[in-house]
Amino acid sequence: MTHELKLCKRFYDVLKSGAKTYEVRRNDRGFKVGDTLILRPVTDDESRTYISNLRPLMAEITYMLAENGWGIEEGYCVLALRNVKEIKELL
Repeated sequence: MTHELKLCKRFYDVLKSGAKTYEVRRNDRGFKVGDTLILRPVTDDESRTYISNLRPLMAEITYMLAENGWGIEEGYCVLALRNVKEIKELL
């Protein structure tokens, strides 16, 4: 399954560079290992406006840590990502 999500600019840069290899998200979409994320960059302010001159990133979920007594707040998850790459065509 593919999930399209907003991604704040401050996290976009470090995810694209490879320095960040995970996402912490509300688990309201039924994320699963093997799913694909399309991450569209948005401004860091409250408006969360799409940044049209930056291309979305695509990544695969390789591992998922969900709430189950491991320090993850109920309703949230940590998604381990690999193959993070910029999508060449704007979608």
